[in-house]
Amino acid sequence: MGRMGGFLRSRNSLRPRLVSAGRSHKQRNVLHAIPRRERGEVQAELVGIWEQPTKQEAVAQLEAFKAKYGKRYPEALRSLAEQQEKTLTFYEFPATMHRHMQTTNAIESLWSLVRQRTDQIDVFTTETSCLTIVWATIQDIRLHKLSL
Repeated sequence: MGRMGGFLRSRNSLRPRLVSAGRSHKQRNVLHAIPRRERGEVQAELVGIWEQPTKQEAVAQLEAFKAKYGKRYPEALRSLAEQQEKTLTFYEFPATMHRHMQTTNAIESLWSLVRQRTDQIDVFTTETSCLTIVWATIQDIRLHKLSL
């Protein structure tokens, strides 16, 4: 865990309330319920909700979004309203951490790096050779220090 231990412990303590990749998943679900030709405008406003500097401003932006699109896209708004508080939980942390919390999914990132390394090898001769590459890849990963 090293330098990020405190951050990861505090994040894990909030895990029941915190949706790790909530923003991107929620955004995808909302946009899925909107016709493709109209997604550009809606997406710009949707992204604006999570880019607000404070939770109060984000909630105000969210309410304006609901008022504007609620009648035209009720299914999209239903998806957005589900777990609304959880998608804004990152505002409970210092502002310098928001970008990292919204965009970083450590587990997916880890396995992405392992896949990149193992995809370069056509066939593993033994299970041990596969595990050796996976272990070496994981050992080689360095976590970046977050500035607070």
